[in-house]
Amino acid sequence: MKTCGQRTPSPSSWWRVALLCLVGATSLPAFSTASAQAASGTIAGRVTDERSGVPVVGSVITVNGTRLGATTDGDGRYRIQGVAPGTQLLVARRIGYVADSLSVNVSANQEVRADFKLLSAAFSLEQIVVTGTPGGEQRRSLGNAVGTIDVTTALEKSAAPNLTSILSSRANGAIITPGSGRLGAGPTIQIRGRSSLSLSSEPIIYVDGVRVNNAVNQGPTGAAGAFGAQNSQVSSRLNDINPDDIASIEIIRGPAAATIYGTEAANGVIQIITKKGAGGAARWTASVGQGIQSFRDPEGRIPTNYFRNGAGEVVGWNGYQQEADSGRAYFHTGNTQSYNLGVSGGLTDQFTYYVSGTYDREKGIEPNNFGRSFSGRANLAFTPSDKLDIQSNMGYVRSSTHLGVDAGLGTMYNTLYGHPLAFGTATRGFALTPPEVTQRLFDNSSDINRFTGGITANHRPSDWFTQRLTVGIDFTADDSRALERFAPPDLAPYLVGLGATRGRIYQNLRNNSYITGDYAATGKIDVGAGISSSSSVGVNFIKKYLNTSGLGAVGFPAPGLETVSSATDPPSVSQSQIINTTLGVWGQQQFGWNDRRFITAALRVDNNSAFGNDFQWVSYPKLSASWVLSEEPFWGDLSQTVNSLKLRTAYGQSGQQPDAFAALRTFVAAGRGNGAAGVTPGSFGNDALRPERGTEFEVGFETEILHRLSFDFTYFNKRTRDAILLQPTAPSGGFPGSRPVNIGETKNHGMEMQANLQVLARENVAWELTGQVATNKDEVVSLGDLPFAGTTFRRS
Repeated sequence: MKTCGQRTPSPSSWWRVALLCLVGATSLPAFSTASAQAASGTIAGRVTDERSGVPVVGSVITVNGTRLGATTDGDGRYRIQGVAPGTQLLVARRIGYVADSLSVNVSANQEVRADFKLLSAAFSLEQIVVTGTPGGEQRRSLGNAVGTIDVTTALEKSAAPNLTSILSSRANGAIITPGSGRLGAGPTIQIRGRSSLSLSSEPIIYVDGVRVNNAVNQGPTGAAGAFGAQNSQVSSRLNDINPDDIASIEIIRGPAAATIYGTEAANGVIQIITKKGAGGAARWTASVGQGIQSFRDPEGRIPTNYFRNGAGEVVGWNGYQQEADSGRAYFHTGNTQSYNLGVSGGLTDQFTYYVSGTYDREKGIEPNNFGRSFSGRANLAFTPSDKLDIQSNMGYVRSSTHLGVDAGLGTMYNTLYGHPLAFGTATRGFALTPPEVTQRLFDNSSDINRFTGGITANHRPSDWFTQRLTVGIDFTADDSRALERFAPPDLAPYLVGLGATRGRIYQNLRNNSYITGDYAATGKIDVGAGISSSSSVGVNFIKKYLNTSGLGAVGFPAPGLETVSSATDPPSVSQSQIINTTLGVWGQQQFGWNDRRFITAALRVDNNSAFGNDFQWVSYPKLSASWVLSEEPFWGDLSQTVNSLKLRTAYGQSGQQPDAFAALRTFVAAGRGNGAAGVTPGSFGNDALRPERGTEFEVGFETEILHRLSFDFTYFNKRTRDAILLQPTAPSGGFPGSRPVNIGETKNHGMEMQANLQVLARENVAWELTGQVATNKDEVVSLGDLPFAGTTFRRS
């Protein structure tokens, strides 16, 4: 019988060998829960803040060398059963605190108490950071900047309604730009600036190790509206994720940190880690949230427009004030409601769970902007032995959102650009129509069904070797509609001149799937003389299926008819299917010296189906170093003042793939003169097309002073080569238009600073100051041989 490592598997069978290695290297021991409990003891205690004495909720207590552990409840208490008798080392960890350990003597059939007092610190060197390697890495060994957000604490302080609000002002170096103020609108995210001239600048997102859809600016598209194209592309898949289910978020900034994530990671990576269960009795949580949404002081914030009349007099007009004085105020106070119920615990020491459900209902400031959603999550973990644990993570979202009307068509546009002397009194001075027309007749809606699920198996066949296998899927079904209703008699006069009284509809149906397969293994050994070695290898597989259908029709025969099939004019139909695959392999080697000096080297090799036929594989290297200066012997008494100081530097590369089909020569359907089917040239293609390549160097430090002031500083310099631009093609070639070419170059540089000061910490009151400052300059270095080449454009 073949064993793991006897031969090199073919690419099509690597996952089979990985699975055999995972479950076959160690036969699982038979166990009996009852007998194990009879010969074991229990550890219980409480975790509190060392300064204030308040309970530290959500602390993770583990028994070193085992899979036993617990999470503290609302009073900071924990309980671990099934602990083997003898001296055991307990470790307590919590984001935002320095990890602590405690030795306890456990006796069979007895309970021993072990309390912890944790010292708060914004940057704990013992914190475990998700980096792509099995089990993660301690922060002390990282040579690149990684931002961490403790979502549980952030929600306690801010009651943020969605993931956008969590990231805003907490993700240092990330620019969060809200799409609009409407409910359902999502943000755009740029980490360390925009580096691509034609591709997306959004970071990629993982949830519990599973790659997920992070599309922005989605929604109803393509409807030929009363005033042109009535598009409402404001939705974001990022806000589908319920913040109540998130334990922490890690932001991996730039190529120097994202090398082993490969192609598509040049814009950074956001890792979302959801909540997990812990052993012990069921712990229930419930929360109710109520809020309002309003347009504060619209009379003062909406500008007054001025126009000169025939007599030369300047006449002012404020559309909102006019309507409010007439009893027709068109902005109202909306409300938000949220209800959450969750339970976590362990049925046995080997099986833990976290289950939650959340219902949200929201109303915006306009009558056609509202929504409701339900999200549920079930995270289960099974630990059959100390050598193996299996975790399943499942999330479901069902939402229906009515997005209002685009700024270019809706109430704000008609108000900001209106005046009776310019547009007459028929529309009461508004630019195209009065507010009630778009608020009553136009409806842009988006219905979402989304499932995200994954299974991760962690296997530890020996003390020095760990391997992990993750498989998962993120599926999103999106039904988006841009609707203009049949105009009733009181509104039809406003639309007669625009030819839109009969109404129209355009519907987008999207079914998008992201499939993840990921295997990684790490071996750690002590070389001697204080030198440790950690060697990691991995294989990563991402496949995306993006299916879109568009249906459109014009002319409803009567009010109340709002479907494509009920329209009188012939419908228009479109359909597209995109399949994109990425296969990458990577290796990483890290050496540590006395657990305070670290050097890491890594290399990832990728292939992507969007590459040209003449370009197959791309490689991305990485090199980083970290030095915990404050733990050196010469630091001495200085540690009483400067409690910790870590210096770090990193260099790395990652990339961004071209758009699907960009490299291919394509043809489009076209009918012949005799009515037969035919084709005509579409795009020229480029067989040599390759990914954009980001290269970054960064240097920085992290420090804590007097156990109260934490400071993080990073300087980065990033350059993107092979930026993709569209180059005009010669009409004589038979393919009019343009083709994508790798000829551009951009660069970004700046610095990021974050400080946290604990001014006061008492049992009943605490005062903490946090500040962030980041600078970024984006520069277009070259446009190749296109017009304006050699000109430099800067944006700060």
